[in-house]
Amino acid sequence: MIQNERQYKVTQTKLRELEQASASVELKDPYLYPRQILSQKNSYNRVIATLKQEITEYEELKSGRVAVFQIESFNDLPTALIKARIASGMTQKDLAEKIDTQEQQIQRYEANHYHAISFDRLMKIVGALGISFKHSIEIEIEPIESLV
Repeated sequence: MIQNERQYKVTQTKLRELEQASASVELKDPYLYPRQILSQKNSYNRVIATLKQEITEYEELKSGRVAVFQIESFNDLPTALIKARIASGMTQKDLAEKIDTQEQQIQRYEANHYHAISFDRLMKIVGALGISFKHSIEIEIEPIESLV
């Protein structure tokens, strides 16, 4: 997932390079079997499709047209936080300033998908992003089997 403008520009550059490399694959290379050539071309095309998808997603978020994110579990929350920041037009630096920390800290949080964040800091980020929850959260407790 593209998380900032620098990554966006790097991804665009990488996409152009891969598209050029894919176009330059010789379909009748005498040193390769046709199956190898096709495999190489398909590999390029898969990566190109992924990069295009990431660029499109980032551009959609940046446009501000996306305002609601649905998550199925708490595992989806880190990605939703990143998307919410981008969709709100906030940079990592802007978010850092709002919660009184350094931009590099936000970069680390996002790079690690908020893995080692305190609950207090998480709540500050949620507040700074203006996130609200529209539905209650159901917590289902699975019974622990007896060890006896």
